[in-house]
Parts: sequence; C-alpha cells; structure tokens
Amino acid sequence: MIYGGVGIDTVAPNKIFIGNNVAITAGTRILTHYLDPSRSGRMFIGVNVVICNSVTIGKGAIVGAGSIVTKDISPYQVWAGNPARYIKAREH
Repeated sequence: MIYGGVGIDTVAPNKIFIGNNVAITAGTRILTHYLDPSRSGRMFIGVNVVICNSVTIGKGAIVGAGSIVTKDISPYQVWAGNPARYIKAREH
C-alpha cells in the first residue's frame, strides 16, 4: 500500500521494485538517480531541503537531500545534513 504524499522519482521509475506486503507511508521519497558532485557546471539542491531565512547559497554549490541549511554556503561547496555541514569543495 502506498499512502498519500509519497513521491516517486520520474528519472528512472523502472528501477523501482516494491515487494509484497510493503507499506510506504506519507512523506516518503523514492529516488532513482544520483548526482555526482564531481561533475562541474551545475548547482543542485536535493529533495526535501529546507533553506532557512537570510541564507545565501553560492554559485555551483550542492546541497544534499533532506538537509537543513542554516548558514551561507560559499560557491562550489558540497553541504549535507541536519543541520547542513560542509562536506568538501568541488571543482569549478
């Protein structure tokens, strides 16, 4: 059974297999892709990220899924977590 509010990624839904007698509750997100942070040239903010008031996210930054951003993120940095923390720099 899949309850309301479940999000299923449309990038590659054929990669999702749900077995018998599985209940997926509200708010669940099933993702079928992965962003490679080593690829330059794009900024990416993952699913279910919360960006707090007065926060600036720099050019080329990546914020991991489910993160809560409470501080400014400099350009070309990767951050993730709750609260979001610096993970590493990425190439321009």
